[in-house]
Amino acid sequence: MKKPCLLGVIVVILDQVTKFLISSSVSYGSSIKIVPFLNFFNITSVTNTGMSFGMFKDKNSLFSVVIPLFLLGLSLLIYKNRNKINKIQQYAFCLVIAGGLGNLVDRLFRGAVVDFLDFGINSLRWPSFNIADSSNCIAMFLIFVDIIFLSKRQKV
Repeated sequence: MKKPCLLGVIVVILDQVTKFLISSSVSYGSSIKIVPFLNFFNITSVTNTGMSFGMFKDKNSLFSVVIPLFLLGLSLLIYKNRNKINKIQQYAFCLVIAGGLGNLVDRLFRGAVVDFLDFGINSLRWPSFNIADSSNCIAMFLIFVDIIFLSKRQKV
């Protein structure tokens, strides 16, 4: 499980470095147009006191308690079942833990999660997100692939 864990460490570092760079170089609420055509992709400095993509706004204190408990439980579950977990699951779980840790650091030290990746077309925007949120989405995709394709192969 060394490579999946190494990927998790890289994700946390990349997440924190990008958030530091955005927080220190882009004024809060300001945007830098990266793909100006239809205003498709911007770097926008915002914060989030809820969950991924702005859900459960102003629940930072709750998530500052629940997330460490969830991450600890998931880590213990992975450790206990480490010999039963396939490679895709290992990567997925390490990405979930990395995403959770990346945003937890923000909650504890900044009081809110820094979001900055801003996609959409003109007024049809996806809520801003960050590397940690992306890590969680990639993990969910890996779990989906594992369930749909690998579990069928294992049953045959």
